[in-house]
Amino acid sequence: MMMRINKTFRKLDIFGQQIRLKASGSSLYQTHIGAFMTLLLFSVLIYSGSLFILEINKGKNANFNSQDAVIQNNEGFSFNSTELIFSAGLLDILGQPIPNEGNRIFKIGFYVCNKSLNDTECIVIPGTICGDRIRATSKQLNIPQAYENITYCMSDEYIKENPEIRIQGSNRYDNFTLLGALIERCSNTTDIQNCASNEEIDKYTANSNLYYSYSFHQLNKESDDSPYQKTENIDLTSLYHKVGKYIKIYFQYSQSYLEYNPFYFFPRQVYHEGVEYQKTVIDSVLYFQDATTLARIEVHLDAKKKVCFITYQTLMDVVAKLGGLFTIIKALLNFLLQPIQSILYKLFLIRFFINHQKKGDSKDVLLRDSKLKDICIEKLITSSTMRTFFYQQSKLINKYLDVRQILINPIQFTQKIEDLQDSINKIDMLSSRQIKLISRHEVDELLVQKNNEEFINSYGSINSENKIGNQDYYVIPKLKVQMC
Repeated sequence: MMMRINKTFRKLDIFGQQIRLKASGSSLYQTHIGAFMTLLLFSVLIYSGSLFILEINKGKNANFNSQDAVIQNNEGFSFNSTELIFSAGLLDILGQPIPNEGNRIFKIGFYVCNKSLNDTECIVIPGTICGDRIRATSKQLNIPQAYENITYCMSDEYIKENPEIRIQGSNRYDNFTLLGALIERCSNTTDIQNCASNEEIDKYTANSNLYYSYSFHQLNKESDDSPYQKTENIDLTSLYHKVGKYIKIYFQYSQSYLEYNPFYFFPRQVYHEGVEYQKTVIDSVLYFQDATTLARIEVHLDAKKKVCFITYQTLMDVVAKLGGLFTIIKALLNFLLQPIQSILYKLFLIRFFINHQKKGDSKDVLLRDSKLKDICIEKLITSSTMRTFFYQQSKLINKYLDVRQILINPIQFTQKIEDLQDSINKIDMLSSRQIKLISRHEVDELLVQKNNEEFINSYGSINSENKIGNQDYYVIPKLKVQMC
């Protein structure tokens, strides 16, 4: 039972030395170390394959292609108003919050405009303290919690009444939407009478700092559900006395096609749309005729759009990766195992040759009752006598590396080959293409005649081609070898 398990385990070896002939029909000399390395190799491949499949599920290593196109008049992006973080605030020259109870120093308002060639409709949205609305964003951007109470956002009433906001672009600027924020000095009117004095307002607003925050989407091809990842940003600019700022923020409309095709058939395509930040902010310094305007911030949709094509990995890509990994690891292991496998293979041939000489008619005196017959790789390392004997036998093996030359030893098989030659010729004549009935006496006469005509080489090829008369005969001998 143990011998059967041992033999089965050795069959796992894929790094065995190639031989030309073996009684079991195998073309490799397989060893235990080669079988162990084979199991190790396939374990690495199974582990790597599982990691590659997990990467498929996560959408990693996807192929990404994109191209620019012109946005159409009816194309735009709609999103939930709670997703939009469009806010602004002021700091004094020392970076401290400006005290602005009741908007006595400045006020920040928002607006949404739908522009066309003939008409422009704008909706004014009051600005209120953001408070808890930007708490998650503040933590993400590492903004102190105190800024939540000095930052202004769109009013809660407008967000409740307009749960969806749409930004629409146009290449001819005849029908588009924009979002804006207006930062103004406090000025006494019939509705507002609590403004601070001009000297106090100038003290805080001259050389002040304007910070503004907004949300946008960033394309992430490795995302599971949607390729667009929500991102918040914050920018800072300086304001000057009696000089206004005009800031433009450009978004880009994007269409993304995600192709899931795990088996190279039954493809599935998913469509997504979104807006991306172009990172092109125009920060212009202008002199406004209205001295009360400190700054204006506008969010525009660019006239161009981006079309993205994302193709995720398939199982065929995983197989290709595993095939390349298998080739690299196998080549490395084959390089490392080549010396060991070569030594084990020559030890196998030497032991076989020793046993063959012991069973022959004439035995080598040096091998009689010698411990050299027990040669193995452990003794080869520890014994110098074994190494000398191995070196001598290796030179002999290198001359007759073909196993057939080792098996067909002249000492043992010379007489057997001569005895088999007569049987081969008999089989040759009996298997000819012409079907004849030939007596035993006639067969012997033909053999004697043929032996006189040709010289039979005992070391020639087993398959031979003979001619009798004008007829060709091809011989396929049947050999019987005595098992000892």
